[in-house]
Amino acid sequence: MQNSPLQKIPKIGIDIGGTKISTGWVENNKLIKSFTLPTPAKSGKDEILKAILQAVNAVTMGKFSGIGVGIPGLVDTKSGVVYDVQNIPSLTGMALKSKLETVFHCPVEINNDANCFALGANYFGNGQQYRNMVGLTLGTGLGGGLILNGKLYEGVGTGAGELGFLPYRDGTLEHYCSGQFFTRKYGLTGKKASGLAAGNDPEALEMFAQYGRHLGEAIKIIVHIFAPEAVLLGGSISTNFHLFEKSMWEVVHDFPYEHVVEHLVVKPAIAPEIALVGAASLV
Repeated sequence: MQNSPLQKIPKIGIDIGGTKISTGWVENNKLIKSFTLPTPAKSGKDEILKAILQAVNAVTMGKFSGIGVGIPGLVDTKSGVVYDVQNIPSLTGMALKSKLETVFHCPVEINNDANCFALGANYFGNGQQYRNMVGLTLGTGLGGGLILNGKLYEGVGTGAGELGFLPYRDGTLEHYCSGQFFTRKYGLTGKKASGLAAGNDPEALEMFAQYGRHLGEAIKIIVHIFAPEAVLLGGSISTNFHLFEKSMWEVVHDFPYEHVVEHLVVKPAIAPEIALVGAASLV
């Protein structure tokens, strides 16, 4: 991405997830200060908005030029109205853009959170060398952002890349390739499973091996549709890549067109907070 004087003006990025809201003060495409608080996911609109405002104020260091927001759902990017947020129901229908512009008196841009992650990784992270890549966010849900021919592809209402809702086995890919896999099948949070695996608990290690196989199937679907150069992983589960990398690749390499996956790159993004920088880049 070309540098411009506007990139040096401080901006704020917001990454809203099913379990946490993260904010960042971004200068010259670098995260200077960040803050995180739990998402009141089951609360009403007022409580959600209050948490977002609190998180923004926690990183404000002076004047800033705008706010970029990543939402775990679909967004009308022109009106700034949020739609179909499965994990935070009270966000659905909220005119978040106008509410934030009224409070902070600056431009606000909103997009899907996985799109923000893909933008951040492709423009400022370890995905800069790829013109065709997919960003996968592995967290409370499974999100996807598409960079095709060097540009973000949003589709209608930022609906492109919503891979988590594709049918898979007895449910959807999200049931097997997000934190829901651990809670639905084992009654554990991903964080708890990670802690057990760190202590070499054999059952926990097998959980992540199974997770890797399901993620491998998801990546094969992605390759069939988009044949990207790379799939970059974000979200809390991506920090455990070493626990599921082997089983994931075993499945991915069982692909009918060997030359398509021969040089495929699958790896975590260079920094988990890259989604905040990507969100800030919206403005």
